[in-house]
Amino acid sequence: MKSRICRTISVWTMAVMLVMGLSAQSQAAPAGMVGSEQLAQQLQLDNQRASISQFLSRDEVQNQLMARGVDVADAEARVQNMTAAELSLLSAQIDELPAGEGVLETVLFLLVIFMLLDIAGATDIFPGI
Repeated sequence: MKSRICRTISVWTMAVMLVMGLSAQSQAAPAGMVGSEQLAQQLQLDNQRASISQFLSRDEVQNQLMARGVDVADAEARVQNMTAAELSLLSAQIDELPAGEGVLETVLFLLVIFMLLDIAGATDIFPGI
């Protein structure tokens, strides 16, 4: 009789320990190391976004966008959702321009990017296309 009670207690103890172990594993969050290269890439992307956003906040750029029927808020939202490759390309174009010159070309470049993305279905900036 004692061995039967001991066996029952052992089975219940093992069951409780198993349940506790499984719940502890499901609550554990995977923690990984974040490398300095990954942080540097993220910082670079953030700087590029800020640079493009600053460019879009200029009055002459906003006037050109509005003249072409592009909502400035939509353009800003698109910048926030750009991939790393798109940000690098656009940021390089903006950085290469002399100060005060080439605003029209850059705006047209942005407009072409927005149109291509709209045609591809990635955005819906121009509902008529």
